[in-house]
Amino acid sequence: MKIKIAKENLLNALQKVQTVVNPRSPLPVLANILFEARNGELRLTATDLDMTIRATTAAAVDEPGATTLPAKRIFNIIRESPGSELDLRTDDKHITTVLTESAEFRLHGISEEDFPAQPPFADAVVYTLERGALRTMLQRTAYATSTDEGRKILNGVLLSFKDEKLTVVATDGRRLALVEQEVEYPQGAETDLVLPSKAVNEFIHSVGGEGPVKIRVTPNQVSLDTGEVVLQSKLLEGTFPNYRQVIPAEMQTRVAINREALMSAVRRVALLTSESSNSVTLTFGRNKLDITAVTPDVGEARETVGIKHSGKEIKIAFNPDYLIDPLKTLNVDEVFFEISDDLSPNLIKTADPFLYIIMPLRTS
Repeated sequence: MKIKIAKENLLNALQKVQTVVNPRSPLPVLANILFEARNGELRLTATDLDMTIRATTAAAVDEPGATTLPAKRIFNIIRESPGSELDLRTDDKHITTVLTESAEFRLHGISEEDFPAQPPFADAVVYTLERGALRTMLQRTAYATSTDEGRKILNGVLLSFKDEKLTVVATDGRRLALVEQEVEYPQGAETDLVLPSKAVNEFIHSVGGEGPVKIRVTPNQVSLDTGEVVLQSKLLEGTFPNYRQVIPAEMQTRVAINREALMSAVRRVALLTSESSNSVTLTFGRNKLDITAVTPDVGEARETVGIKHSGKEIKIAFNPDYLIDPLKTLNVDEVFFEISDDLSPNLIKTADPFLYIIMPLRTS
């Protein structure tokens, strides 16, 4: 392999794939990134066997070829290299020389033949969405996934293609985030798939810009392909809970609140909470919302936000992080708080098809 490539292009591609690498893997080749050069482009691939990510960038390919190189070392070399253009040459012993305008590095690699083969997607069902829309839907739900290994199916985000819509849902049993969008997909291709949290976060981190993303689905694998970046992942096995059953049909009170004002106030009041007393109380009074925290041996905080509310006073305690998480992913001016009492599930909605269910905390 012999190529010339812009340092910026190579560094950007390495940044997209290196986070998948597990440096403590018992298989040495999994600590490496696969380099494949041909037809005027360089393709980089990294995998941990559960998930694979591939990034493609332009390169001047003098001699096509492939090798694998230690992820951390090659990334650090490229990042610290002087100059704007790099010359990479790999010999038949998989030793790669990186030449810059004033420096030279020789790095031992492993044959590309030892790198795991990627699963085929020839018979996959394909769905096409705008990548920006999918990224936004995942951002607005992914924070609500569970980290409990005892319920693996909740360690991911549900993508449900049904009724000419894509519904994206995440829940940890104490809260639930849901967003919907109308989409077109092949007739008879209705399905549910659960994408692991790690794959969701990698997509959010690695994929930007505008343009289509092709979602290819097989019985146990998914591929998210934007052309420049391809992310492949195993799907979580099992049946996702019936989320429709936990959405309250009717709420007693609906209050419009400025999103930024609510988020900022909760964040400030939460400064006076602690690990053992991690709750803030929202008191919905006449045209005002009082947000308070009282923490023994720490102190107290109180802030008031103006609202339009003329009903009876309702006082509810929440985990402040659970309030802030959805608010910081939204880009609307106003959210709607739907409440019944201090023990029932509460809703946060927007004018868009977004819904967030949050359970109150019991206080003694």
